[in-house]
Order: sequence, then C-alpha cells, then structure tokens
Amino acid sequence: MITIKRFLFTACLLTLLLFSFSVVAHAEDIPKLPAQAVVDSPINGAANLCNLPDDYFTPQAVYFNGTPLSVVEIVPTHGDYPVELLKDKDERWAKVVIGKTETYPGIEGFIPLAALNFNQTDVKSLLQASLESDNGSTPMYLDNGLSDQLVGEFPNGSPVQVLGWLMDWAHVKHDDKTGFVRQETLILEEGSAEILYDALPHYLDEIQPGHQARYEAYREELMKLYTQHGDSNEWPLEIKAKASELAARHGYRFTTDINVMPEATDLSGEDVLAKAKAAAKERYGLPEDVWVREALSFSYPEGDPDAKGWKVNLWAKAGMADVVVWLNRSGEITESMINDFSREESGESETTYQASSPVEEYLYGKEAQPGSGDIALQQAEDLAWQQFEMQNTGFKREEVRFESRFMQNDEGDKKWWLVRIFPPFPGEWDLSFDIALLAPDGSIVHTTIPEIFAETLDWGKRQVAFEQLIRERGPYNTWTLEQKAEWDPDFYGFPSQDEIPLDRAIAIARARLIKDFQLTEAELDKLQEGIFFEISEGRSWRISYMSAEGDGETEHWAFYSISIDPKTGKVTNVLGPSGVE
Repeated sequence: MITIKRFLFTACLLTLLLFSFSVVAHAEDIPKLPAQAVVDSPINGAANLCNLPDDYFTPQAVYFNGTPLSVVEIVPTHGDYPVELLKDKDERWAKVVIGKTETYPGIEGFIPLAALNFNQTDVKSLLQASLESDNGSTPMYLDNGLSDQLVGEFPNGSPVQVLGWLMDWAHVKHDDKTGFVRQETLILEEGSAEILYDALPHYLDEIQPGHQARYEAYREELMKLYTQHGDSNEWPLEIKAKASELAARHGYRFTTDINVMPEATDLSGEDVLAKAKAAAKERYGLPEDVWVREALSFSYPEGDPDAKGWKVNLWAKAGMADVVVWLNRSGEITESMINDFSREESGESETTYQASSPVEEYLYGKEAQPGSGDIALQQAEDLAWQQFEMQNTGFKREEVRFESRFMQNDEGDKKWWLVRIFPPFPGEWDLSFDIALLAPDGSIVHTTIPEIFAETLDWGKRQVAFEQLIRERGPYNTWTLEQKAEWDPDFYGFPSQDEIPLDRAIAIARARLIKDFQLTEAELDKLQEGIFFEISEGRSWRISYMSAEGDGETEHWAFYSISIDPKTGKVTNVLGPSGVE
C-alpha cells in the first residue's frame, strides 16, 4: 500500500511518449450521439481530459481506463494532438461528460476519440484505493471545489475506485456513490499507484473542469486592475494586496508570493526605500539621484505567512542599471540584484547596461481614451495596415484580425495607439505584427522588427502546411522517403547508387533486432515501421519500429531504432528497451 501525497507527483510521461507508438484505435464505428463509452487508452492506461480539443499534454485532468462516460459530440483537433500515439489520422476529439448524476451535471471536457471504447468490453478495471484521514472519516464532495456540498462521509479503510486525477482532487466511486475527495486522503494499492505515476502529465491546466466561469470572473476582475493601474510591478501596496486577495477568493494565484499590507508595527515605505537605495549605493556604487522610479512589494512565500518581507524595484536613468533589493521584516538586506546583462560581454563598467528596446515602452501601459484632437481608431488601423502591407505577407485585409488599444504611460505625458495585426493562424499562436502610433498625429514610433516577423510568418505558414499534410498522410514517422526529403531536404534524402538500397537496410535492421532482442518476424510485423535516410550530419540509414501492446495487467511499450552505415551496411547504433548499444 502506498500513501499518495501531492508533492510526490512528478511524471516521466513525456520521455516515454516520445519513444512510443499506438496501433490501438477504438471508435471506428461510432454510434448515434449521445452515446455511452469507456476510457480505453493505449497511453499508460489513461487518457488526458482537456479544456479544448487541443494541447493534449497540458490537460485539466487524467481519467483512467474503465471510466464510464457519455460522448456528446465529435470535433476535429484545434492544434496539439498525440498523433504518434493514437492511430487516428483524422485527429478527432470527443466532447465527453463524466460522472453525471441527478444532482451533479458531471465533468465536461475533451478526450481523443481513439482513447475511447464504445463497445465497453474487455476494458481493464479502475484504480483501486482506500480512504484514510486523521479524524477517522473522509468527506466525499459533490464537485471539485466549486461548493461544499457533501455526498457523504466514509470511515477509514473504505474502498474506492479512482476514476480521475485532477488538481488537488480525485474523482472516485464508492459503492453506488460518485464524488470527489482530497488526494491526500487516498491510499492506492501498489499496482494502481504505478499506473497513476506513469499516467500523470508534467502539468495540469490551471483552469480546472467546471471552473471555467470562475476563472473568467477572476480574469475579468484582474484585468480591470491592469487597466486602471498599468504595470503590476509598479502597483501600490494596497493594489498588489487586492490582487492576491482576489486570486485567493477565486481559488487562483496572482503571483507565487502572496501580497499583503504591512502592519502598523512594520517599517514605513519611506524607511524601506531609503534602506534599498543605500544598499544600491554601497553594493553597486549607484548614487541616490540616479533613480527615476521605484516600487515596493510586501509579501510572503505561499504557505509561509511568517516569512513576510519587502521587495524594492529601483529603475534608473537611461544608460544606468536597474536594481532590485529584498529586505526582511526587520529591514535587513537579504538579497539584491543589478540588471546588468551586458557588462561581461562588453567590458563596460559595473553600473551600466544595454538600454531596453522601445518594445517595452509601447507594448505595455495603461488603457486610456483618445481625446478630440487625437488620431481616431479607423485612421490608426489604416496607417497600421499600410505598414503591414509593406511586409509582403500575401494576406488580404479581410483575412487578418485587428486588436487595437489606446494607451498612455504611467506619467501620463505620452499617449499612443497600439495596433496588433494577426494573420489567419490559430489564435493561441499569438503571432502578430505590432505597430505603435503616437498621439495626437499618429506618427509611427514602433513596429515589430520586419526580419523577425518574416521568420515567424514563415514558421506559421509552414506549420499550417505541416498539419494539413499530417491529416492527409498520417504521422510523420510513416511518411515515405520521398515525402520526408521533400519536406525536410536539409535533414533527409536518398541513398546514392553506391550505397545500400532500402530493402537491404530493412533486412539488416530486422535481422539485428531479432538477434539482439529475441524478437520474431511476426512480432516485428505488428510494429509500425519508419524509414529515414539522414543527411544532416553525415549519411545514415535509420529504421525504426514502434508500438504499444497490452501484456495482461500492464501496458507494454516497445521502441526500436537501428542506424546503419549506407556504404558498408554496418550497424552503428541500436536503441531498444535495454538502452543504446
């Protein structure tokens, strides 16, 4: 029996996934929706549940094989899909509802369709655990933190089946009751604990299942603070404390440190600022008249309210270095840092540094309202479009999206329009050409560097083309030599007349795998074959075989790769379950 504590959960899933391939594909004959199904994933006995049909590896939760659910819709992917793990060339997602009862609407999200089984047969049982709490009984809640409504309380030792793993919560079933318990109240059986460890991703989405409305409410209130007060680094103490309180009220974090207001017995802001400036003078030789702005924070690390302390940001005149100073509650300097990135490379004095880019000045600021004499929105966007057209993107105006804001600096002596033009790529890429137009006349004071934009634009167009080819051809690993060479001519090519042909390379690879790993021809035939002729660093054949197979109680993953000298036919590298030879 293994006790599960939250801090133990780090996962090695990503490394495993990179060397895995699934030949399991359920749900080819999809019944009329809504339809009942169960999770039946070939990926470590579990499937990731995502907020959107995208970003599979940063899910909201993980649900284990055997979990019953209802499929209400099937949609194409919006982006990141585990295409090399699930054999579903259409990259389809199922919108699912899990745990719905008469009193609870259930968990809702997206799971890859190929990780579901509509037949609901021959599916492994769920994870087994028991409840254990210090007070002798464990409360089971109706939902994952949205309310305090109880399903019931159960004595220590009560058996449960674990359906899913969320942030802080486990979705469980006890007899005929389904609900949520805190993760620290679970003791998993040893085999179940191993499945859990293998299935957990590195990160979970901050927006947890069912919490979308709460998160949007939090973000809306937080954005009002940014609009009213500008750069959060320079917020007054009371606004920073308000932001941390706002985050806690909604169940989120504003920063890793919790901002609070100092008490009457604490040092005054003036005293703290004087100590910080004195430390900057003593440690870095910066006189007190060099500072043009400063900001204070009073906070403590999450979970340690007794460790309250100060942080002071000091911004210097142009050409001089900024400084950050930390002090404890007694006013003693505990740490300091100078913003001096260029000194070592340029040989400049300790107190100078590279001036920051205008990007920082014009991309961030307080929202404002244009006055009667300021350039209007339509004029600003027309001028911005002229700049965008000069980039020769090939996009028409009706194809792009404009996002425009009228802004001002903290001092209020400079105002401008910031116009961001987004090409027709997925919104999550955040790929834009930014133009700042100074009020009142609209003179252009900043644009995205054209060379950098051209590179990112090329990347975006290539990514769109690649995703389309994946949909048409299937996973990249399965493409032909011609297709790989056409797509990546700097990395992949073809053997010359004096180099061994493909059929001989495959024969050498199969013979070596059979010899080294005691495989049979039939076992190799079940694996997915990938062929590569690599030319980026020398010339080499690489033949790979990948699959995922069940071996009874646990999932067994296989990955093999053979590199071969194309001149001699000598095997130069072998990669398999036992490592590299």
